[in-house]
Amino acid sequence: MHKTLCTTTDFLDDLIALGDRANWFTPDNIDQMMAYCASLGSRRHQWILDTMWSFYDADSPAGYDLLANACEAAHRHGMRFDVIFKPFEGGLGGGGRGLPRGFPKPEGIPLLEDRWGIVHVLRPFVAEHSEMRLARAPHDAVDPGGDIVAIRIIARRLDPTEIYAADFSIWTTRLECGESFVKYKGPVVFKETTEYRTLLPYEEGGCRVLEFGGLELPDETDCVKICRHAGTQTVDVSNESEHIVELVNANGQTIPAELAPAPTDPEKLLERTRHMACLGGTRYLRYPEAQEILNDTKRFLKLCETMNAFRTTAANLGAGRMRLGPDSALVVARGKPGHVTGALSPVYPEVRRHWLEHVRFCIDRGVDGVNIRTGNHNKPSDPWAYGYNEPALAAMAHRDNVAELERVNGTAYTQFLRDAADLLHGAGKELGVHVNANMFQSEDRRPGMWWPGKPLPMNIEWQWETWVRDIADYVEFRGAFVLRPENLTRIVDRIGLAAREACIPFIYQSCRSKNIVTFEGPHEHLAWEIERVCRHPDVTAYNLYETAYFTRVNEDGRFEGSPRMAAMIRNHWAPTLIPNY
Repeated sequence: MHKTLCTTTDFLDDLIALGDRANWFTPDNIDQMMAYCASLGSRRHQWILDTMWSFYDADSPAGYDLLANACEAAHRHGMRFDVIFKPFEGGLGGGGRGLPRGFPKPEGIPLLEDRWGIVHVLRPFVAEHSEMRLARAPHDAVDPGGDIVAIRIIARRLDPTEIYAADFSIWTTRLECGESFVKYKGPVVFKETTEYRTLLPYEEGGCRVLEFGGLELPDETDCVKICRHAGTQTVDVSNESEHIVELVNANGQTIPAELAPAPTDPEKLLERTRHMACLGGTRYLRYPEAQEILNDTKRFLKLCETMNAFRTTAANLGAGRMRLGPDSALVVARGKPGHVTGALSPVYPEVRRHWLEHVRFCIDRGVDGVNIRTGNHNKPSDPWAYGYNEPALAAMAHRDNVAELERVNGTAYTQFLRDAADLLHGAGKELGVHVNANMFQSEDRRPGMWWPGKPLPMNIEWQWETWVRDIADYVEFRGAFVLRPENLTRIVDRIGLAAREACIPFIYQSCRSKNIVTFEGPHEHLAWEIERVCRHPDVTAYNLYETAYFTRVNEDGRFEGSPRMAAMIRNHWAPTLIPNY
C-alpha cells in the first residue's frame, strides 16, 4: 500500500517560535518552507486558519493574501493544500491572552470583557453575537446571595497540616470596578477539620479543611485572594481546581465561585503583547490608544494590578489539580461565567452560516480541501456545565436529559458538516474531518487523562461514524500524544475500520510535543510512529505536525529546515514504504 506523507503549519506558532524575527516571515520564506516540506517527501500540506488574528483580513498586516500565497507555494512545489479550520476556536481569554480592564474600549473594534480582563483575540462575529456562545445551564450554580462569612480550602489529605492562620492573608476586590486588591483587616477565626467527601474521579475519603471563618466580607465583594506566605513547612494542600476553594454565606450555603485562570507574569505578557502588536496580530492591537499603553511599561504594569489572573500562583499539578504551597496565592471570583469565552453553539443557524463563510473563504483562495477540527483552546474548569443554549433546550422533550441535549447539539454540528461538504463538493473540493482521541475517552480527570489546552466542547454528541460513513472525503486522527499504546491501538483501529468501509483516506497525526520536537532534535521518537503507520493496513497517510517545531528563520532572515528531521524521515519513512503490507 502506498502511504502519503503530510505536513502541517500553524502560522501563529511559527510566528511565536520566530520571536523578534517574525516579521521576516515573508512570501519568500513561506515558499522555502514549502520547498523543504516537499523535499521531505510531503505530498500534502495543511495550513491552520485562525481568523481570531488579523493576518487574514483584507487589510492584513502581512501586506499580502497570506492564505492564497501559502496555497500557491504548496502547489508550486507539487503538494496538495488543505486548510484546517477550527469552528469552536472563536476567541481566547484568560491571563495568557487577555489584557487588563483599564485598556480603552473603542467602538467598532471587536472586544469582549470578562471578569479577568479584556478579550481581544477573537473573531468579530463572536463579539457581535456573544449570546450565541456555549451557554451555562440556566439553573446551575445559582448564587444564594449573602455576605461571605467563611473561606474554606479543601485539601485531599487527612493528616494534620501544621499550618496556622498567621501563614495566610486575605485580600479582596470588586472586579466590576477594576479595583486593586485591598488587604482584609477584619475578624478571622481559623480552624482545621476533617470531612468526608466523594473525591471523584480519584477516590472516596476524607479531606483536610482549612477554614477562615467569622469573616465580614459584604455581598458586593466578588473576588478574594488567599495568600500563603513563606514558611518552613512545604505542605501539599492540593485538590481539583474547581474544588480547592469554597466561599460560604451566613446560612452555611456554598457560593458558586471560579478560580482565576493559569498564572501569567505581567512582564512576559507585556513582551508577548508588544511583539504581537508589532505584527498587527489582532485588530485591537492596531488601535493607537492601545499601543500608547503598551509603550508605557509603568502604566501597563500598574493596570495589571487589577488583572486578577496574575495572582493565581498556586502550582498546577496537571490533571486539573492545584497546589497551594509557600509563597503562592489563589484567586477565586464569586459566581460562574455564563458562557464559554470563544466557543459558539452549533444550534444557531447564524453560527453555522458564519462557519460556512470560512469554508467559502478557503475555496476562494484555491485550496484543495478543508479539514474541520473540533479541538480548540477554550477550557472552562467545568466544561460539563455548558451547551445549554435555549434553542437546544427548546428542541428537547426533557430539558434535564443530558443525552438528549448531546443529541440535539451533535445533530446541529453534523448539519454544519453536511452543509460544508455540499459547499466544497460544489466547488470541486473535499471535506476532511478530525476525529479526536478524547471523543472515545471519559471526561473524568484521571491523572494523565486531562486534555490541557485542546479540549472538546462537552454536551455535544460527536457523530463521527456518520461523518466518516456519509459526509467526509477523508478523516484525520488527532490525540496520540496523550494515549497509552494499547488505548491508541483500540482507537486507531476503530477509525481505520470505519474509513476502510467508507473507502476514504485515513490520516494519522503525529505525536506532537514542543518539548520533544525541536529544530535541533531529537526526532527519532517519531520513528516508532512512522513504523506503526506504515504497517497499519487502514492508515493511508502520516501527518508530520507541525512545521514550527522543525523549521525556523535564522538571525540572517533566511529560512532553515531541520537537517535532523530530514535525516530521520529519510532513514525511517522511505525504507518502510514497501508495497503490499
